[in-house]
Amino acid sequence: MKVEAIFSDYDGTLCPLELRREEAFISSRLQRVLTKAGKRIPIGIVTTKDLSFINDRVPFAHGIAATCGLQIQVGDRIITDDRVRGPNKKVEKAYHEALSSILQIRDKISVERKETEDGDLIAFCIDWRMAHDWPEAQRKTTPILTFCKQEGLYVVESNISPFANIFPMEVNKGEALVNLRKEMGVTGTAMYLGDSEFDNPAFQLAEVSIGVKHQRVMPALACKYRLEFFGLDSFLSSLIDADFDFQEGMVEKNTP
Repeated sequence: MKVEAIFSDYDGTLCPLELRREEAFISSRLQRVLTKAGKRIPIGIVTTKDLSFINDRVPFAHGIAATCGLQIQVGDRIITDDRVRGPNKKVEKAYHEALSSILQIRDKISVERKETEDGDLIAFCIDWRMAHDWPEAQRKTTPILTFCKQEGLYVVESNISPFANIFPMEVNKGEALVNLRKEMGVTGTAMYLGDSEFDNPAFQLAEVSIGVKHQRVMPALACKYRLEFFGLDSFLSSLIDADFDFQEGMVEKNTP
């Protein structure tokens, strides 16, 4: 099967999951491989990170669906979802409530703002990847996430991932992938790489779907194939050498 475009999640897929925000870069080897691939086929990034975070980290990408598609950038063009134009009082209120609560917890839990290029807050993330005990840190964030849900916000959380994202409305990576493909003009066979349950809607829409497993337990993913995080650069190199002709033997089949 000839792959004509590659789409990928960022955090935990291209970049190690257990890194501080400021250290969350792709390895130099993987970046070289992706740059080489990007000279031959389009590459798109579908991420919950905002544009200010992701832009400089993926210079090889032809398009980015940031903040789970609430903003899409292709070239110099930025498309912002009409629903997040301007300040959102509910998101601002929940963000400040979360920040205040987490300052009292003091357990290496942080709050990450997700903004437009104009500085408007459109979503945020509660992140405990630096905590020593992930389950305990997650338990401590439960009241905050409950508050966000009661405020009518959309909370994306997982029993495995060490963070939760809070959005003003329901979003999913499948819709973000569809919109990014359209804006990039990709109509052929697409590969999607991801590592969490939140990637499942995108897995289900991609012709070739590959789950990336890092050191911790792999969640239930709706992907057709799987590979280890540290084998991603070798797999992509093999795909390039095969002129992007994907064969099942290149990666392991995913079993439920």
